[in-house]
Amino acid sequence: MSRDPELQSSSPERPRPQHGEPRAVQASQLLGGAREIIILHRGERYRLRLTQHDKLILTK
Repeated sequence: MSRDPELQSSSPERPRPQHGEPRAVQASQLLGGAREIIILHRGERYRLRLTQHDKLILTK
């Protein structure tokens, strides 16, 4: 099985939920204490930002 290097992390993979439900991830786990992260997808960069009003904004 080929793994996308953008998806590799130091944490072990969790099994996917049954019946096609999407996996839920806490925003705090994604952000890791930062207010902003870059998400790489198919060669494109997306910015996920936590606003001062505690909202999430995803931009390309």
